[in-house]
Amino acid sequence: MILRLLILPLLLGVQAIKADTTTQWAGVSEITFSGTSTLHDWAGKVSAEPFVTNVILDDAGQLKQVKAKVSVKAADMDTAEPKRDDNMKKAMKVTDHPLIEASMDAQVTQVAADGKTPTKLPLNLTLLDKKQSINATISHWKLVGKKATFDLDFDVSMKASGISVPAVLLFIRVGDTVKVHAAVTLSQL
Repeated sequence: MILRLLILPLLLGVQAIKADTTTQWAGVSEITFSGTSTLHDWAGKVSAEPFVTNVILDDAGQLKQVKAKVSVKAADMDTAEPKRDDNMKKAMKVTDHPLIEASMDAQVTQVAADGKTPTKLPLNLTLLDKKQSINATISHWKLVGKKATFDLDFDVSMKASGISVPAVLLFIRVGDTVKVHAAVTLSQL
């Protein structure tokens, strides 16, 4: 009985152990892409499919990890030039590879140097069934209440992605680098 009386205050004084918590954020993204050629520069746009981002917080409520998978329908990419769009979709083999996917599973230390403001985001990009690691740059980060907005920028090498674009008229060639810009909005569910 005395042992119980001694242990009871100790048990009551010990806080419950908290576990990590996951919150979900609905995501949308408008994406623009641009490149060069020997004749002129070109650009296009596409919307990502709606997605969910899992934000994992530690027991103190601090950001610990971010996980998401974002898909883009390759056939929806639009440069506002029908002939160029047809050539782009042939080069990207959109019938055989209808989705471009980016996934992330990043610790906060990979995303935010100060632990608060995101500045980079490591992505795994799958294009034409080829996986590649991309380091994207985050800018214009804003978090207001339960809504976060930011811009995400990265470059994609067509050669590394397996995209081969034939020359037009034997001398007009497309540059290897495609610049990708995504305006992202996340809203906590």
